[in-house]
Amino acid sequence: MASAAGLTAADNGRLTDAERAYLVEQLEQSKKDVLASIAGLTPAQWTFKAGPDRWSVEQCAEHIVLAEGYIFGGSQKLLETPAVPRPAASNTEMDHKLVTGVEDRSHKLSAPEPLVPAGKFATPEEAAKAFKEARDASIAYAKTTDAELRVHVGPGPAGPIDAYQLLLLMASHSVRHTLQIREVEANPNFPKASASLWK
Repeated sequence: MASAAGLTAADNGRLTDAERAYLVEQLEQSKKDVLASIAGLTPAQWTFKAGPDRWSVEQCAEHIVLAEGYIFGGSQKLLETPAVPRPAASNTEMDHKLVTGVEDRSHKLSAPEPLVPAGKFATPEEAAKAFKEARDASIAYAKTTDAELRVHVGPGPAGPIDAYQLLLLMASHSVRHTLQIREVEANPNFPKASASLWK
């Protein structure tokens, strides 16, 4: 009986065409937005902080890059856990709620230690290159995987989350911090574009 249940769980765990398309769309659009938000910045703009306890664009971008590997790795680790029957929360409505919830910046969170920026990228171009490499790999995975992402579940920020939803969270996380970058750039004290250029 247990083996039959396992087969049923596995059969229900692979992505539907609609689920795959939604994930790829989220990953591709958020990639464009991240790259656009850091393109063409001067050194002064890259490192500007609105206050001592605020992150610069540089720090936001590094956090986005660090989170890409961290969250993708978490999704892969979930696949190593035993499959379970597909959870009731593994559905389109909850997927969309997760995306909306993560992108909502009215709820502030502290970054876990591995994702705290430490000045890894001296220029926007360095950050963009690292982000593109990581995100392109994530997109390729999303387009081709037949892993049973829906039946491997672990703890999430607001309750249990499956491996597919963790990949959606990865895309939404980059949206969340792209919005943060735009907030920095909208600050009235943000340096003008005519400031010193890269040497």
